[in-house]
Amino acid sequence: MPGIKDWLRKSLGDVKLATKAIGDDETLDPAIYLTHQSVEKALKAFLVGLGEKIPKTHDLGILLDCCTRFDEEFILLQSECKILDPYGSHSRYPDDCFYVHQKDLIEAIFMAHKIFNFVNNKILC
Repeated sequence: MPGIKDWLRKSLGDVKLATKAIGDDETLDPAIYLTHQSVEKALKAFLVGLGEKIPKTHDLGILLDCCTRFDEEFILLQSECKILDPYGSHSRYPDDCFYVHQKDLIEAIFMAHKIFNFVNNKILC
């Protein structure tokens, strides 16, 4: 069964790949999707570290709530998770109401790094 390091490695890989797409307007949607994936995997890494069963969900709000039950400081990530959560679904398929701009991708990458570092620091403590 994958451990904490495996989940964190996958999380970091997702955000690194998203970062490589900066400046490429043709890959904005899949790149921003990867920021969601990075955060999802980081939050799941925290739960794995506690020996908890990982919920079968891609919803960052639900995952954040699970983490917050064990460490109230996770509530500090609520606004970032709320912003990133739609990228897990809306960016995957054509949508007349959903557009991603370079600015969005850069902000999403920043938030994904912030959450990754937060989780990584919690795990190292």
